[in-house]
Amino acid sequence: MKIKSFISKGLILSLSLSIFLTSLPGVPAFADSFKSVTLGADLSNVQKEEMLKYFEVTKNNANILEITSKEEHTYLAKIASESELGNKAISCSYVEPTKKGGLKVTTENLTWVNDGMIKNALITAGIENANVKASAPFEVSGTAALTGILKGFENSSAGEKIDENKKEAANEELVTTGGIGKKIGQDDANNLINNIKKDVIKEKPKTKEEINKIVDKATEEYKTDLSAEDIANIKAVMSKINDLDLNYNNLKDQLNDVTNQLKDKLNSDKAKGFFAKLEEMFSKFLNEIKGAF
Repeated sequence: MKIKSFISKGLILSLSLSIFLTSLPGVPAFADSFKSVTLGADLSNVQKEEMLKYFEVTKNNANILEITSKEEHTYLAKIASESELGNKAISCSYVEPTKKGGLKVTTENLTWVNDGMIKNALITAGIENANVKASAPFEVSGTAALTGILKGFENSSAGEKIDENKKEAANEELVTTGGIGKKIGQDDANNLINNIKKDVIKEKPKTKEEINKIVDKATEEYKTDLSAEDIANIKAVMSKINDLDLNYNNLKDQLNDVTNQLKDKLNSDKAKGFFAKLEEMFSKFLNEIKGAF
């Protein structure tokens, strides 16, 4: 009887302590779900509610956070211009860490970055499995989307603290890819950065000259489209990624997955372009025949 009484008291004490701790200010009380949502602090209350509906969450089944313009500037001020960053936090994100399945990323209303760029940057940040959505109530550049996603991941019930150097490298990678995407196309830009990153992580160059050699070789075909500043930005980001000492064997499958998805997408786009040209030629040919009669 004494043992049963002792166990009962212990259970009551544990339950009471749990309730007490979660009621304390500053102690996060996560919902049962692993989901976490970040909302731009400068959105109106109506817009915030719209985004919660878009992500299909409520304050009862997800951890809702706000992200400020100051937080966005912390990682992006060095690489993004003021016009690209703006002075308001608008981008929103949904993060659900998973135990398997890799990274599934979707975006909407982001003009500067796309899902592939975010996925590639998340690999750099060390996130392996998660369902991620990035969006806004209206069109925005999306340069700060990753900042919110990483914050959401860290504050989800299954998330972990991300190394600050990885955060910085991932954010700079995203903005750099977005910048060159305006010149060579988003998919080509993402493919280029992914291929360079694979070589850097695999070869582990020991000097900046070796990094520069990898970048110069990969960007050769884009020299007419990219400026010296663009290529310098790529080299700077790859130098930071190289300093992270990432394990190629651990990331190989993720990086190859990005490559394969991009190949399918690029081939599809090229096929569409070919058939569009063929249709245009055929239409022109028919018009010439009609004109002859």
